[in-house]
Amino acid sequence: MTKNSNLIKPVPNIQKLLKSQNLVIESYFEKQQNNNQLEFLDKNENPFAPPIQMPDSFEFINMVKQYPDPNAANFLNNLSLKLHIPTSYLLAGSGSDALLDLIIRTYTMRNSIVLGIFPSFSMYEFYVNLNGARYVTIPLILRINQETGIALYELDQSNFIKKAKDSKIIILARPNNPDGMAISRNFIIKLLKLGKLVIVDEAYIDFSDESSLIDLIKGYENLIILRSFSKSYSLAGLRLGYAVAHPRIINVLTQVKGPYNVNSVALTFGSILLQEKAIIMKNIAEIRSLRDEFYHDLLNLQKEYTVFYLHPSEANFVLLRFQSLEIARSLYEYFLTHNIKLRKFEGQLADCLRISIGTKNQMKKVIEIIKSFLGGR
Repeated sequence: MTKNSNLIKPVPNIQKLLKSQNLVIESYFEKQQNNNQLEFLDKNENPFAPPIQMPDSFEFINMVKQYPDPNAANFLNNLSLKLHIPTSYLLAGSGSDALLDLIIRTYTMRNSIVLGIFPSFSMYEFYVNLNGARYVTIPLILRINQETGIALYELDQSNFIKKAKDSKIIILARPNNPDGMAISRNFIIKLLKLGKLVIVDEAYIDFSDESSLIDLIKGYENLIILRSFSKSYSLAGLRLGYAVAHPRIINVLTQVKGPYNVNSVALTFGSILLQEKAIIMKNIAEIRSLRDEFYHDLLNLQKEYTVFYLHPSEANFVLLRFQSLEIARSLYEYFLTHNIKLRKFEGQLADCLRISIGTKNQMKKVIEIIKSFLGGR
């Protein structure tokens, strides 16, 4: 055993973050329930199986015994055809969050300011902190309509633009997680005109009435769009995502990334799914329909039991905001007794629960459980 304990100490930046607990990813590593019957409606996973036939064992073994293509050429060629954009604008990654880490590592220095909003996806802060930059957020303004039971987040756009002028990078999810609000296209264009590097996370854009911003890529060299195969394509377990950006950015990121940054199975299955447009679009339409029906049912419940508010959603989840922390926590535990896990939060969102859109039967069951819980109070 070495006597020099400094050899196994992390660098000062990580030591500081660990001591302040700023590297803890809320709920991602919480202990899983030892219950095989538990249904998970907490991670915004697609309830439909991907339309893929498993290869035979010989083909599968051949696929995994060799290194993947470092250029992901076949996958990117198929993606290029789907998006109608040259492959020089595309980069594959092991999930969009791995690409986010790569971008921040490449384009920030120590204490560079990365601007976002709060609340939003917790991994933004995680990767910014990990890379020694500073994550600054503009709090969204909560508006609650007591008559309709609807809660809305609004962004103070003038304040955000003011802060953006001092930032190196801007990160925005569109639609936003955890509430499902989609920031307007016109506001993103205003930010792009500031000349800052703007990252737009479009993990949930397929479930939105708003269109993707990919058509802006050729007009703005400072725009990076991140997309994921986890949600629309049901490949959460394989970790596959991609970035769309100007070739100058893609060229830099390609040289900085590891040579085999996406596994062969993910690239192969991703290419197959890009050919299954009809089935994928059908699944997306079904999820959108289930979300709207679920939201309508929740509104009816809200009128009967006025103890929670609803956030309209452009994603594959719905955020409920309760009048007290006690109600939110009790309902979370009540769902666990019915073998369903929802997404709970800490801090300023502790009075909220987020519910992923599952199958029709699951959403019907969720409504029945909420009604049973509120009716018994």
